[in-house]
Amino acid sequence: MPYAIRKAAVIGAGVMGAAIAAHLANVGIPSLLLDIVPADAKDRDIIARTGLQKTLKSKPASFYSKRGAQLVSIGNIEDDLEKLAEVDWIIEAVIERADIKQSLYNKIEQVARPDAIITSNTSGLPAHLLVEGRSENFRRHFMITHFFNPVRYMRLLELVPTADTDPELLPFMRQFGTEVLGKGIVICKDTPNFIANRIGVYGFLSTIHHALAEGYTISEVDTILGTNMGRPKSAVFRTADLSGLDTLMHVANNLYQNAPEDEQRETFKIPEVVQQVIDRGWLGEKSSQGFYKRTKGADGASTILELNFKTLDYDPQPKHRFDSIGKARNLETPEQKISTVLNGDDRASHLARETTADALIYAANRAPEIAETIVDVDNAMRWGFNFDLGSFELWDVLLKDPALLDKVFARRDLPELVQRVRAQGEGTFYRTTAGEKQYFDFHTNSYQPVPGARGVISLDALKSATGKSAVVRDNGSASLIDLGDGVACLEFHTKMNSIDEGIVEMMRYAVEEGSKQFRALVIGNEAPDFSAGANLFLVLMGARQGAWDMLEAAISGLQQVHQLLKFSPLPIVSAPTGRALGGGCEMILHTHHTRALAESYIGLVEVGVGLIPAGGGCKEYLLRQGASVESQKSAKSNGPFTPARRAFETIAVATVSTSATEAQELRFLRKTDKITVNREILLRDAKADAIKLAEAKETGTWQPVQPQMLLLPGAGARLVLEQQVEGMLLTGKISEHDSIIASHLARVLTGGDCSPVTPVTEQYVLDLEREAFLSLCGMEKTQDRMQSILQAGKPLRN
Repeated sequence: MPYAIRKAAVIGAGVMGAAIAAHLANVGIPSLLLDIVPADAKDRDIIARTGLQKTLKSKPASFYSKRGAQLVSIGNIEDDLEKLAEVDWIIEAVIERADIKQSLYNKIEQVARPDAIITSNTSGLPAHLLVEGRSENFRRHFMITHFFNPVRYMRLLELVPTADTDPELLPFMRQFGTEVLGKGIVICKDTPNFIANRIGVYGFLSTIHHALAEGYTISEVDTILGTNMGRPKSAVFRTADLSGLDTLMHVANNLYQNAPEDEQRETFKIPEVVQQVIDRGWLGEKSSQGFYKRTKGADGASTILELNFKTLDYDPQPKHRFDSIGKARNLETPEQKISTVLNGDDRASHLARETTADALIYAANRAPEIAETIVDVDNAMRWGFNFDLGSFELWDVLLKDPALLDKVFARRDLPELVQRVRAQGEGTFYRTTAGEKQYFDFHTNSYQPVPGARGVISLDALKSATGKSAVVRDNGSASLIDLGDGVACLEFHTKMNSIDEGIVEMMRYAVEEGSKQFRALVIGNEAPDFSAGANLFLVLMGARQGAWDMLEAAISGLQQVHQLLKFSPLPIVSAPTGRALGGGCEMILHTHHTRALAESYIGLVEVGVGLIPAGGGCKEYLLRQGASVESQKSAKSNGPFTPARRAFETIAVATVSTSATEAQELRFLRKTDKITVNREILLRDAKADAIKLAEAKETGTWQPVQPQMLLLPGAGARLVLEQQVEGMLLTGKISEHDSIIASHLARVLTGGDCSPVTPVTEQYVLDLEREAFLSLCGMEKTQDRMQSILQAGKPLRN
């Protein structure tokens, strides 16, 4: 039967349930959030109401925009259960007790539509146990949908069907989860705690056992097993604090009880000292202390202390230095970093080898039992725990280096699956053939294509494919790549995709020469960030050396290439993801259309380094705020001061959107721009948008914009803005140099010495931008701010 989800209900308004409702709102799906009625409650909806309010205040934010909360209705399961008949998907997210869940299902079954999808957000209870005693129809429409916390940001969504689940429901939920919810979907077998928690919690407890037995401190472990071992900065113990020690205990106990044949069962016993910590209520972030505790000194400074396993007191964290970690820090790729640490001979390398061997052997032994493919195991670890490499991707790093393999697995037998891939495969779990990535299928002992979302575009695959090269041109800083169907992609290669001369040159080439070969252009890449802006190092060096002609030429070149994008007859679509700051934001402002990833953080942040936007950002943002002559003629116009004031209020404090939705509210994106929630399909969607524009151009229904005239308020309005700045300076809210930067910005946004009734050209505003930028570059305090960002990665308030 065909499925569709237009409205949902979430039962259980705790941390997970409320966050699931928030994410449904993020993607435009209304939901009903229900919970129990407390005894003697005057407000019968108080639990659901509180859950929603906490979610609105959560940090990081659960909603793309707080306006999304309008899509969440609250209620309780006594008064509002019959409303479940109106929804397509019912998500149960109540306490992890099978009896309570089964009792709730009995109530749900009496009111839900026969075709309603019913899922549980359990983190480990077996699906077949939950549906015992339910009707055949209920079982056909039931599965587990295990979200990870925080729901908005964690990509992993584990789907666990039962033997009775409708065969059509699983592919529907897989596509819905991918395309609508933006999740990375992993299909799990119905085994205790599924894939991510089964392997991840084993690795965590194995590490604790090693630390306790060999005397490693908490901060030592996190220093060793953090980013240099391909893990997030929170490493091991800080990650446990974030997820909650009670959650860890629950998962571990569930595995110990429900996996009696697991050869590593005893590892899942919570160590006595950890149980003491939990019994004291030190559960991590939720209780303000766990393995770590944040305290404030008499001077108000915050200090993070670590738990001492021997005394259960909190001690200051010492600095830990290891030769292997020091060498790894200077390397680029996760593979290089991990290999360096594992190859070392110090205390860090010893722990890294022992814990890595434990985790990889366990993953190889469990994979056929808990998953259909090694790809699902790897995706679960990367998406569920933010590891750089999945278990079998890490196996391949070792399998390609026999000496390192022997060093890590000294005195240990390699698992049967590893022996099989060496004997019957090509010696590694993954291979690339004709640009296609393939994995070793343990069912058939053959290599199969790595599955992905429908129509995924991989720039790496296009560039490495045999036959005619997809790379049209490459200058080191950027490439022009043929995506097929008459669409090209402009990809950046610099560090953090910062804009340098090579990128500017390639943008010019893409428009001027690319239009002879292609009918549309996408500007996008597969890096974590779209672009962190202009190359600040080059700006600082130019300013320090007094190379003003060079700097002016560079700024002018950036302005003109952005104008070239804006007025190009070739339809251009930008596809930002992650950070699009400064010059990266300016680039977006000048393209014809944007297809943004939902998790895009867009803003004009130049004031943070003592500058103002000068690549056309001020000019375009004024136009977005309604500064064009055409907009001023509108009946809704409040005059030329309002656009200047709005632009000033946003740019002067370096406002950055916390999502693509908020970027639309801030007008960094247009209302007509589109949002994709899944990183994997962003380029696919951007290409589709580009083709639509190209087809519209071919039918005469699309044409590039023409130069616009702006009506700006002039010197009188500048004085008003400067008075506001002076008030902030007098009250100590900003520094003197902040006020100087703000004054330069106010002059640009109000049009310098222009008349408030005489329109000015776009070039006029560009000239004001460039003049202010160069003037600020010459100031020592601005140069100090640039240097602070480059050296310490932190803004300087001087």
